[in-house]
Amino acid sequence: MVKICDTTIYSEESESQYADYFASFGFPLSPFQKYAIEGIVEGHHVLVTAHTGSGKTLPAEFAIQHFVKGGKRLIYTSPIKALSNQKYYEFSKKYPHISFGLLTGDIKTNPEADVLIMTTEILMNALFRKDTAASAAPGALAFTMDIETELGCVVFDEVHYINDADRGQVWEKTILMLPPHIQMVMLSATIDAPERFAEWCERGGLGGKQVYLASTSHRVVPLTHYGFLTVTENVFKGMKDKVLEKDLRNNTNTLITLRTDRGQYVESGYKDLKRILGVFEDREVFLKRKAVLNNLALFLRDREMLPAIAFVFSRKNVELCAQEITVPLLEFDSKVAYTVARECEQIVRRLPNFREYLELPEYQTLVALLEKGIGIHHSGMIPILREIVELMISKKYIKLLFATESFAIGLDCPIKTAIFTSLKKYDGSGERYLLPHEYTQMAGRAGRRGIDIIGHVVHCNNLFALPASDEYTTMLCGSPQKLVSKFRISYSIILGYLGKSEEHVSLNTFVQFVEKSMILNEIAKEKSQQNKVIGELAEQIAKKGKMLDLLQTPSKICRDYLELETKAKTAVNKKRKDLERQMQQLKYQYKHIVENCKTVKEYDVLVANLTKEEYDLANISGYISVQVKNVVDILIEMGFVEPGASDSNTYVPTLLGKMAADVAEIHPIVFIQLLQQTDQFAHFSPKQLVGLFSCFTDIKVAQDMKLGLPNSEDPLLQKTVEKMDGLFANLANREHEKSMDTGINYNNILMYDLVDQIAEWCDCETEQDCKYYIQQVLGEKGISVGDFSKCILKISTITKEIGALCEKYGKIELQHKLANIEHMILKYITTSQSLYV
Repeated sequence: MVKICDTTIYSEESESQYADYFASFGFPLSPFQKYAIEGIVEGHHVLVTAHTGSGKTLPAEFAIQHFVKGGKRLIYTSPIKALSNQKYYEFSKKYPHISFGLLTGDIKTNPEADVLIMTTEILMNALFRKDTAASAAPGALAFTMDIETELGCVVFDEVHYINDADRGQVWEKTILMLPPHIQMVMLSATIDAPERFAEWCERGGLGGKQVYLASTSHRVVPLTHYGFLTVTENVFKGMKDKVLEKDLRNNTNTLITLRTDRGQYVESGYKDLKRILGVFEDREVFLKRKAVLNNLALFLRDREMLPAIAFVFSRKNVELCAQEITVPLLEFDSKVAYTVARECEQIVRRLPNFREYLELPEYQTLVALLEKGIGIHHSGMIPILREIVELMISKKYIKLLFATESFAIGLDCPIKTAIFTSLKKYDGSGERYLLPHEYTQMAGRAGRRGIDIIGHVVHCNNLFALPASDEYTTMLCGSPQKLVSKFRISYSIILGYLGKSEEHVSLNTFVQFVEKSMILNEIAKEKSQQNKVIGELAEQIAKKGKMLDLLQTPSKICRDYLELETKAKTAVNKKRKDLERQMQQLKYQYKHIVENCKTVKEYDVLVANLTKEEYDLANISGYISVQVKNVVDILIEMGFVEPGASDSNTYVPTLLGKMAADVAEIHPIVFIQLLQQTDQFAHFSPKQLVGLFSCFTDIKVAQDMKLGLPNSEDPLLQKTVEKMDGLFANLANREHEKSMDTGINYNNILMYDLVDQIAEWCDCETEQDCKYYIQQVLGEKGISVGDFSKCILKISTITKEIGALCEKYGKIELQHKLANIEHMILKYITTSQSLYV
């Protein structure tokens, strides 16, 4: 049973019992931190939900020391590679007596370490492998650990990612597959009804563990949220209305409170903004973004509200905004302007190919910004440059950072003020306002524990249309996000479960496994809602049924009349006249038949609706078993699964199924089919394989340059990509026919834009060749170097995974081809290098 901790107070009795553990930190702990430590010491799971900057990483750091001291190993998972790299760097420096390892797919270092930091996907894939020693995993992902006996604890950082639409099921599957005796320490942003999630994590008390739920909505450093409007003195020239002038001066170039540090929405502040923006519109007052940002930067500098992070929801605009800042931000006696270039060079010189970075225009542009105390951070940057910015932030050299939303995810950033240049973001289908939890996550970067008394959040209201008051209220004061299961019954999970099982598996066993996921909670909610609808309809039918008994016309006669009426609508000539004559006879015989028919019709509609709702309820109740059977049926049809030899009601994976279970980076079914249909890529060169693998990358290409269909000049590649397209289309059609949701979006699932161009990269032999390729080929397609690096690293990871598959199943010729790919693509600045490792 979940232990819900009262995080407003911690008992004196417990204080004395765990005092030695608390004292090891050398500073006072918050009650929620104490409860978390107590839970870890007592051998239970811990779920911490707290705002950013509240100190929720502390329990994880305690767990690291506690389990290593006890002779156990620990796995620390994070949602993104950048955060994994940063945690590796941070923990290695902080705890030099503990060995740390890092696995992200791109980087693998010290896999035998006491503490392994990895992305959650890597742990999930390891748990689905039959050999829990995990060393059976593909090369780049392998780590030496007997999970059953060596692993003491898994820390899930940013576990609220379980709610992510695309990747949430990874966390759900990982928690589901984790042996029940292994402790979990889960760190989360504030979520709605965390006790329900905690209850699910207990998994029915398996392993004798309960979940200590240590939730706190209290911010150690409270936040105040403001609107900000700025104008120049030109606006006031010739202004005769002194009342208006006073109003403008009082409400511009100043902070207008929208939400207090106690969380209360300030309607009067909103009205002030609306009134002043109305004046701006009437008088055609408009300031360019450059003027707005510089005025705000000066305002914050003069009031000691820096360092600040400005959120910009466009990678291109991140860089443009940074370039527009011209006002001095550094203190007059700061040495940053004179030393930062040298420090950056010293950092980059750790890399063997440091000269290549130092000569990059992007590097030189970044250093020029850093010399002014300005930083930029977005996913399109070259990873090394992004890490330079993170290191400069930690050194407190950056006064104003322009970043996209991704920076809000866990990365350490001690700042005082968060700035919003917009309140809308593009979510793949269109622009929308930020959801309350998205806004809270970003705003929460402000306010440094132990440094600031209060944090500030400032909206640049000159730069965007004012939302309606209710929209503003919801965004600033809305409820935390609700956890909804993202678990999908996929081919991978069925094949993975089959591969892990020592025995033949029945459909019922699959169903029981899936029912342990949170999807059962969602089904229970839907069933409850459906039962409510059915109950309401049944009540209405009962009432209407009583009315039928009181009708002056028998209900059978009414239905006969309604049937005649329906037929008459489509009948012609003599037939129609005959039907109308019969209707007239009934009207003559039963004076109230027309109005009575309305009641009968309403009753029949209600009954039909009830039948439909009961059918829907049956579908909801049987959803899991139907979906499991659909997936298994397709796997049988395609030769990946077959009935057991001794019992046809059980299933075992075929050789194809076993191979597909080892494929995680790309669609396993389509890839193994392609492997089979191309005779294991017998006629492919390593370079052509790179072109093919580029289809599985997700790269941002200028819209007017993007290819909607394969268009390769290489006949073999063109034919194979078209074949692959067909395999995906076939699978998508099968799923559509069966109303399946395997969690895969088949729209634009392949990327055709680099199929031929990537071959040119493989041919680049000198630094000059690489530079030319980046300037010409990537420049022409509008692809950033950072995105191209991610594309190359993805191809590298696919290559390693398929290479390990070939080694395992004796595909020697293909393995040899794959072995040649790494050195062809990882060169110049497109490597897996990190300043943190």
